[in-house]
Amino acid sequence: MTNLIDSEFISEQWPTLSEMTYLNNAATGIPPLNTFNGMKDYLNNRANAIGTFKDELSSIKETRQHLAQLLGGDYSQYAFVPSTSSGINSFAHSITYPKGSNIVVCDLEFPANYIPWQNVSKLYDVELRVAKSVDGAVTLDVFKEQVDENTKVLAISQIQFGTGFRADLKELAKIAHDNDAFLSADIIQAAGCFETDLVKLGVDFATGQAVKWLLGPVGAGFIFVGKSIMDKVQPRFLGWWGVEQIMEFGFFERTPLSDARKFQVGSPAMISYVGLLESLKTLLKIPGKTREQVAKDNANYLRKRLSEIDIPFFDFGPDHNSATVSCQPPDVDKLHEELVKNNIHSSVRYGRLRISPHFYNNHNDIDTIVEYMM
Repeated sequence: MTNLIDSEFISEQWPTLSEMTYLNNAATGIPPLNTFNGMKDYLNNRANAIGTFKDELSSIKETRQHLAQLLGGDYSQYAFVPSTSSGINSFAHSITYPKGSNIVVCDLEFPANYIPWQNVSKLYDVELRVAKSVDGAVTLDVFKEQVDENTKVLAISQIQFGTGFRADLKELAKIAHDNDAFLSADIIQAAGCFETDLVKLGVDFATGQAVKWLLGPVGAGFIFVGKSIMDKVQPRFLGWWGVEQIMEFGFFERTPLSDARKFQVGSPAMISYVGLLESLKTLLKIPGKTREQVAKDNANYLRKRLSEIDIPFFDFGPDHNSATVSCQPPDVDKLHEELVKNNIHSSVRYGRLRISPHFYNNHNDIDTIVEYMM
């Protein structure tokens, strides 16, 4: 399966992979060489006073265009936020909550996608409903039981960070929209790995960050806002990057932008977004279906190897498996320490070993980590 991607391209862009076994992309991905070089060039230009504010605005527009190419929709639907947490907070506080409203989340969420909703629940007197998981998954029926005509937001991760369960966003959008609710998706564990079209899936709001499967730097967060809700949400915080006539610095009444950029409060961390742009350019050299296919093949090969040595793992079937595999070898903490000593990278989550191969991995990487479990 790895022959779908040129091995020379992998070794050229990710030279450090030859020095380790890296299977921890659900934590952080390895940036390509292009990203390092782009960020170095940016700093070199800063040191030599090269470049203008208009150049930065042009780079930002290009990054938004590449996000749209990767994730669907129009670039006007994308804007920058410092992190996934910031993105979720910006959306959560832009909504009006009538008396008796509720928000639905599930108990598998990473803190970034439940703490903001807990806070909103307290601040605006909104009921927070928690869909309960079983064996690392939450079914559509469980969400149907929680969502009703008073639901304002159904908040979900496209892929769960700990178990690797992949949600059916299209069906969840239908459940939400049938009850006049918004679907908010944390896509940090899918963007860059799984081919995704947020518009076709019916997602109202999505947010993520570059540091994981997008293989970018920390601090390059982004949001997506559906066109159907653009006029229904009003940012709680407004700054000079979120209004019209950004190049006019004098004092006058300002008008919020009409697209997703109205959620941008202040200056973005440009060096991070320079890196994100280079990572996006590199990712888009590989068709989305190919990236997904190779990552899934690596994960499926891992499941096969784990079955052969009787190591339990979560298997949600082809419709809900992702490239993240949560397994339960004996003495997982001791095993993880041994893996780290031997430059084999994975994570422990929920007392289980989480292994997350990307498209730049191969079956040899899987065999290497499995060897330590035998």
